[in-house]
Amino acid sequence: MQIDISDARVSFGSRVVFTGMTATFESGVITALVGPSGSGKSTLLAAMAGYQQLDRGDISYRNGERSLSPDSGLIAWVPQGSNALGTRTALDNVMIAPLSEGRAPDDAREVATRALVDVGLGDRADQRVRQLSGGELQRVSFARALASSKPIIFADEPSAGLDGANTELLGALLAGLSSHATIVVATHDPILIDAAEAVVRLRSEHIHAP
Repeated sequence: MQIDISDARVSFGSRVVFTGMTATFESGVITALVGPSGSGKSTLLAAMAGYQQLDRGDISYRNGERSLSPDSGLIAWVPQGSNALGTRTALDNVMIAPLSEGRAPDDAREVATRALVDVGLGDRADQRVRQLSGGELQRVSFARALASSKPIIFADEPSAGLDGANTELLGALLAGLSSHATIVVATHDPILIDAAEAVVRLRSEHIHAP
């Protein structure tokens, strides 16, 4: 599913977060949304999901010939850090996504197991997540997103708090997720930028009022 942004502007009171933002996030492509801290990456993700209203401009999803308004129900989120249930296994945590969509338990288990294999944690499925490393926890979050049926995945600064080695592993993971979904990673980490297939930058002209 493609995401099109045209002349988007968001402000809070007198503070303009970004303005004049025009970009396309191609379907089935991993795109890095790049900009320094405070440039509005998280705000733009929220607007792309339909959570944040634009002052002006337009954001739409395109599925073939159909054009849709932003819909958070089509999006799986990978947050900064981890929101995993620490006393449950990696598999339990990933199964939450397909179970919440109404899949039967056996089907949900199969989907979750496949997602854990995709992120390199197939051998950790029965491990309680409180025993996993920070990098492994972040990969559990990606597995849960993959186990959903959502056509769009947003990851907001997923390498925050990770060391260089784990960020490299996360970059390698991203590079292997082509065609799973339309994936947008908000980041300023050069490792994750290099792992992406496309880059959209929040440049200075998008941050100041006209």
